[in-house]
Amino acid sequence: MSARRPLLARPVGAVTLITAVAISGAGCGGPIHRDELERGVTSLQSTAAEGQLLARETARRRLRDPFTRVHARQLSETATHEAEKLNDADATGDTLTVKRHATQLAQDISDALGQLQVAPDDPAVARETARKLADAVSKASDLERRL
Repeated sequence: MSARRPLLARPVGAVTLITAVAISGAGCGGPIHRDELERGVTSLQSTAAEGQLLARETARRRLRDPFTRVHARQLSETATHEAEKLNDADATGDTLTVKRHATQLAQDISDALGQLQVAPDDPAVARETARKLADAVSKASDLERRL
């Protein structure tokens, strides 16, 4: 009768290697083309504009706090996802410069929306968030013109 080792005691080298290869391949962004970058910047502009509207209406106390909190979280996650995609993509020349600015802009949008998410009951926070997001809309528009 042969003794079997428990499942957790078996060598996992091959499984670990396969998992590591799969994970490392999944994070590769590859080169980004101008049209893809333009779509990303347009997405950021839209996210910032929607967030600005949310913040303005929140400052006017026209929205319930749970709605503001959930919607700000969703928009923040959208901006964060766009930042991740942009950061992972390869770029050169003018595209690299725009990509870097767009990545930072995405992070700024996410941060502003995060503040609204945390304090949906504070009109001062909502007004400041609306101001920051209006600035983000303008910056996204400037980036679009550079493409």
